[in-house]
Amino acid sequence: MAIDEKEFNKKMEEVKSKLKKSVIVPQQLTGSDRMHFKCYPGIGCFTKCCSGIRINLTPYDIYRLKKRLGMSYHDFLMEYTVPRSIDGTPLPIVVLKLKDDEPKSCPFVTPEGCTVYSDRPVTCRYYPIGMAIMKKHDKKTGQDFFIKIKEDHCLGHKENTEWTIDEWRADQEADLYDEMNNDWMEVVLKAKSLGMVEFGQKSLDLFFMVSSNLDMFRDFAFNSNFLDAYEISPAVVEKIKDDELELLKFSLKWLRFTMFGEGDFKVKDEARRRAKERQKAAAMEKARLKEERAKKALSKTPEEVMREADLEEE
Repeated sequence: MAIDEKEFNKKMEEVKSKLKKSVIVPQQLTGSDRMHFKCYPGIGCFTKCCSGIRINLTPYDIYRLKKRLGMSYHDFLMEYTVPRSIDGTPLPIVVLKLKDDEPKSCPFVTPEGCTVYSDRPVTCRYYPIGMAIMKKHDKKTGQDFFIKIKEDHCLGHKENTEWTIDEWRADQEADLYDEMNNDWMEVVLKAKSLGMVEFGQKSLDLFFMVSSNLDMFRDFAFNSNFLDAYEISPAVVEKIKDDELELLKFSLKWLRFTMFGEGDFKVKDEARRRAKERQKAAAMEKARLKEERAKKALSKTPEEVMREADLEEE
């Protein structure tokens, strides 16, 4: 999702402000800009970037890691993650749980390197480029901008190997992760552009479920009236039933639709009618309870009001 130039510059200033007291120096780059960087076993700073960090886990990160480890979503989340929210939004996600050692190391790092390297999260793949991609609005191109991270301990910047940002992303398969997470990122970027708006608890619960636990979404999709509510072809239903990756992509497209109305999902007329009836019934119940509370308050004696006030103070 593109944001205008004023909003982009504002976000860049926020990043710089957050990093002002640290050794990280932000640098704005485009995909065609070049950088020198190489990381390899034997370099003096090897794995130093793998501790004291916050790694937000995207839906595709979780899919790859839990599959690599042979775990269910529930077991992976319980053992390797902690709940947090995305900066600048109320959206709930999980982040990687670090070890309880002095440097707060990644649970998958060893002196020899990363034990899940081929399935490492997208944050790790982007480094030393910040993965928080923002789009500065351009009516013709909507050009992407990236943030370069240059920490004092990192010796990789002194290497002779040169890349464009896009070449680095392709080499690290970060572009694949971006493609898989595209609909999810659109939801996040739109939420960030809106700021700390108030989402309903149901929306937050759905966002968390789709973002972190595909097993829960599978149960939600196939063991409720979910499929009856949308016009979904039998071929698509079979595909998402048999292929977990297809289910993941489907769930992220549905999340984007249900939170912001974007995408080609079509709600069945009958489901829409029932939803309106539920909304009307809920509104009437809310009004009834409000009226009851008002009547109850008006019927209280002054002594009852004073007594309740005293109890509240206690």
